[in-house]
Amino acid sequence: MTTGPKIDPQTGWTFVRFLLVGGAFSFGYSLTNALLIGKAGLPPFATTVGLYLLCIPLAYLAQKRIAFRVRTGSPRRFAVYAGTQLFCLAAIALITTRFVTRNVIIDTGIFLVTVGSAALLSFLIGKFVVFRPGASDAPRSEDPARKSD
Repeated sequence: MTTGPKIDPQTGWTFVRFLLVGGAFSFGYSLTNALLIGKAGLPPFATTVGLYLLCIPLAYLAQKRIAFRVRTGSPRRFAVYAGTQLFCLAAIALITTRFVTRNVIIDTGIFLVTVGSAALLSFLIGKFVVFRPGASDAPRSEDPARKSD
């Protein structure tokens, strides 16, 4: 009997932490937007874009430390992370505005599939590109050829 692909337990827990960090940022972003627009009367477009841009470096640090548990970073890794977030935002906006039906059930499905796909893409790029432990992240091991007794 053949079994399906096995997921490394460590990857599973990393994904759970990724979802928790992302969910916390999504909630905080949504609440802050609602307060700034609804209570402070700030303009919606500028507020949402500005707040989103502010969240990118903060979310990068949280994902790096909490979700992926990587000790070091680099400007290149941050640029890839920021580019991924901006690409996902643009893709979500493009897809959801082009395929909106004004039917709450269908549109909810469209939003869920689109946002879920963007989150999965973001996780995979994070795991295998942005937060992949590099040589500087791995503990140094002693080279046995250089060891002298």
